[in-house]
Order: sequence, then C-alpha cells, then structure tokens
Amino acid sequence: MNDGRIRAAPGHSRLPMDRVLAAYNLALAAVWAAAWTSAPHAPWIALAHVTAAALPWLFSRVPEPRSRITDIVHELYPYVWLGAFWSELDLLRPVLDLTGIDGPVAALDRTLFGMHLHEVWAPAMPQLWFSELMYFSYFFYYALIVVPPLAALLQRRTDALRDLTFRLMVTYLACYVIFMVFPVDGPHFLYEHFQGPHTKGFFYGLVDVTQQAGDARGCSFPSSHVAAAVVIALSAWLWFPRWAAVVVTVGAVGVFLATTYTQNHYAIDAVAGVVYALVLQVTAVPWLRRWLDRATYGGPRRTGSPSAG
Repeated sequence: MNDGRIRAAPGHSRLPMDRVLAAYNLALAAVWAAAWTSAPHAPWIALAHVTAAALPWLFSRVPEPRSRITDIVHELYPYVWLGAFWSELDLLRPVLDLTGIDGPVAALDRTLFGMHLHEVWAPAMPQLWFSELMYFSYFFYYALIVVPPLAALLQRRTDALRDLTFRLMVTYLACYVIFMVFPVDGPHFLYEHFQGPHTKGFFYGLVDVTQQAGDARGCSFPSSHVAAAVVIALSAWLWFPRWAAVVVTVGAVGVFLATTYTQNHYAIDAVAGVVYALVLQVTAVPWLRRWLDRATYGGPRRTGSPSAG
C-alpha cells in the first residue's frame, strides 16, 4: 500500500527516470565531445553533461533515511533539466550545422488542409476577445506543465508524480531528438506575423515577452507544446479528479488550437504533436517502464491505484 511519502522503493534510491536522463546526458556529452573543435565551449558542455549523468549516483549515496527536501529535489530535478535541454538546442544548431528542413513539412501542411492555416486564421478572426483567448490558451501551456506535478507533490501522491514525470520526460526527450535530426523552423521564424488589433492584448504581450526570453529554432515539428499537453491531459484522467481532468483537457485543446492561431506552428505540427504523444504512450513508455523497472527494482513494481475522483 502506498503511504503517500515521496521516496524511492525500499532499498533503492534511484528511479527509472534517473536512467533515462543519464542516458540522454551521456548521449549529448558524446555529441559535444565529437564537436570539440567546432566551438570553444564544446568540451565544457560535454563535461557538464557527464557530471549531470552522475547526479543519480549522487542521490543514491545520500544516507537513509533521506530528508524530505532531498526527496523533493530528486523528484523534481528532471523538470529543471527540461529547460536546460531546450536552451541547449539553440547552441547545438551551429555546432551541428543544422538548417531548417521546412519544405516537406510545409508542403504536407498545405496538402492536408488546402492552405496554410497559420497564414489565414488570425487575419480572418482578429477580434481582440478571440485573440486574447488564443494567446491565453498558448500561455496556459506553462500552467499545464507546472501545476499538475506540483499538485501531486503537495498531495504526496508519489506514484502520480512519478508516472507523470516519466511520461513527460520520455515525450520531451523524444521530441528533442527529432529536433536535432530533423529541424523544422516553422512560421514563427520564417514568416512575417500578422499585425492587427490582437497585438494590443495583454496575453499577446505576455507570450511575446516569454518567447523573447527563450525560444529555440528548429523545434517546430512535431509541436512539443502540444505533445506535452496531450500527455498531461492523459495523466490527469488517470490520476486526478474528474473536474481537474476536464480543466486540463480543455486547456490541452486550447494549446492545440493556439499553436496555429498564434502563427508559431504549421497546423501539421500540432497534429503531429498529438499523434507522436499518443504513439509514445502506447509504445515507448510501457516498454521503457518494464525494462527500467527490471533494471532498477529487479522486476515490475507495484504502484498505487490511479483515481479519477
């Protein structure tokens, strides 16, 4: 029976997610090491990744019983890495000599929809109330990523937090790999944005400031915003009360629509984000979970029961 404490399984202070992050860090360390002559900072970033890969080992060296602060840091540190990995994509672009491969994606977008929806939707519906709804929905993505994990943490719902974290990390890292192999810049970087009354909106300005603070090029297809929103919605139906799942699902639908309306993505990016997230949840996530549970705990781990409330 799960008593609600945030901790690793008895006798184990490593989590399956630790192995995923360590593997990604080591892979990126190899990429930077191979490019050490291309940029003066490459060796240092490679060293940082090797050091980061050792973090799970450091957690395992903390004597039992661990403090709650240590347990919380262990549970939440993957979310810190998400931001670092995202920012790193921009640094990798010149080192790997990446250029946007937008042609095939843009052509598929036009073939499927008969037009580029990102070009026509905002000019067709420029009303401030609607544009603010769309930009609010786009910004709501950040709440979707932050609030559910924190809610699970504060409620001490260990299995819910770990399941959500595992699903999110696998989805994000799978998206990041595609961004490195098949970079697509998207409309945000390639096209002039529609200028209308929506530019005077509060949420328009908030999204603009957020993007100026940190946006990565080559990360358009599939939309990781949409993929993550889908994962959060699925997890909400598994672990949270029905009313919360409804709110999260409505928010995820809003993110799906807003990525195109705000001219940040081709519509096909959003569709691909949904498909990619769903495929990962029924293939990579369960397979990795079984394999990592065996590697970490010696066999399948029994978890607490999900509750939709």
